[in-house]
Amino acid sequence: MPQSEAAILATAYVDSVGAKKLGLLDDLFAEDLVATLAGDTFDKAQWISALARLLPVLVRNDIRKVFTDGDDACVVYDFVTDTAAGAVPCVELVTVRDGRIVTIELIFEKANWPVVVAALQERASR
Repeated sequence: MPQSEAAILATAYVDSVGAKKLGLLDDLFAEDLVATLAGDTFDKAQWISALARLLPVLVRNDIRKVFTDGDDACVVYDFVTDTAAGAVPCVELVTVRDGRIVTIELIFEKANWPVVVAALQERASR
């Protein structure tokens, strides 16, 4: 069965971040992108900037499963870090319109996230 546009774009997004190729996101995201994380809302530039801040600890993203329903995709993956936290399970809910991602909601397992944040802070202070 061929992949839907939502699956293709959502997978391209998660893969681009995992490969640290954030320059590819400009073409994947709509100009009016709205991303949410734990109740906070980000526009396109803010979201790309937030993703860029994670790159110092990111090794790759390992996609485990992609589900779709029309213009919506759900990507289940591991955010693999080089920290003591290792892989952080994540889910991103993505909506696509007119060939671009218009909404993203990131949900992740927070138990080991303080380890990731501490590593980021330590590296930033160097």
